[in-house]
Amino acid sequence: MIELIDVTVWAGDEHHAIFPIGARDKEMLWSPEGVIHKNLRSAWPYLFKQSIYRYPDQYWTEIIAYIISKYIGVDVPKAYPAIKESNEGVVCGSLIEWFYDVETERFVHAGSYFKRIISDFDDKSGKQHNLIDMMTFIRGLSINASLKTDRLKWLADMAFFDSLIGNTDRHQENWGVIFQKDDKTRLSPLFDNGTALGHERFLDKIKDWDENRIRAYLTKGCHHLRFSREDTKKRIPHFQLIKGIVSADAKIKVYVQQKLDNLDLEGMLAEIHTLTEIKVDVPFSNERFDWIRRNIISRLTLIKEELNNDNN
Repeated sequence: MIELIDVTVWAGDEHHAIFPIGARDKEMLWSPEGVIHKNLRSAWPYLFKQSIYRYPDQYWTEIIAYIISKYIGVDVPKAYPAIKESNEGVVCGSLIEWFYDVETERFVHAGSYFKRIISDFDDKSGKQHNLIDMMTFIRGLSINASLKTDRLKWLADMAFFDSLIGNTDRHQENWGVIFQKDDKTRLSPLFDNGTALGHERFLDKIKDWDENRIRAYLTKGCHHLRFSREDTKKRIPHFQLIKGIVSADAKIKVYVQQKLDNLDLEGMLAEIHTLTEIKVDVPFSNERFDWIRRNIISRLTLIKEELNNDNN
């Protein structure tokens, strides 16, 4: 069972005390040397990430996304609920394990490469962040930079995971390349998953939604990616993205289908539900769980329909 972690006495990172990228307040903290906790690494950097003020329970989304990733075999940084005491009181947030060794490895955001590929790339809106250039760039890594990651499986995992959680924020700063000390590279885990799972919906507004209303809401959701750099105003709908990627390669279609076939949905939902038992100032309520449960089940149905339609 996932446990609540108190990071009040953890040391802040001297270079990134307040992390600059993203909409939510973040702090880079270091776990204590010799920390005794089955889920934590000793003397390792973690990101303590708070919710947007308007959505106080949003931080749970990162933790739920991590749980989902375990059940579908996708590389996502570990995330746990955490608290930190301050002069203003107790602050709740998600505690996210840093995904590379800051002493021996180097991470470059994909945005740096898009700005090289597209001279007028708008890194504020990311409106030219697109699938065609993404695939070209990743293929170039496999040829020229000793890429260890299976690029097609990584793309399929990204499309499947983001479609399943409804992530609308996989922009060019939320993925990238890790340069290892052996001069090889790997694609980053799928980090920053807080803008997902219908976190922005107020529970009193959607409590009476039936399955048709939920389905209509989900089918409007889009990924951050556009298809090409010219499609600056048209994002790819989640379920079209996964259909397009798996349709391009028969082995990848089998790869994703096996993930769907092997998913222990009951076990996954049961583990997510255990989060409601954690006593904290901003809890994960049973009502929020039910909304997310219905989201996940409907999203799985829509993904399967897209893949089955392609088979037909």
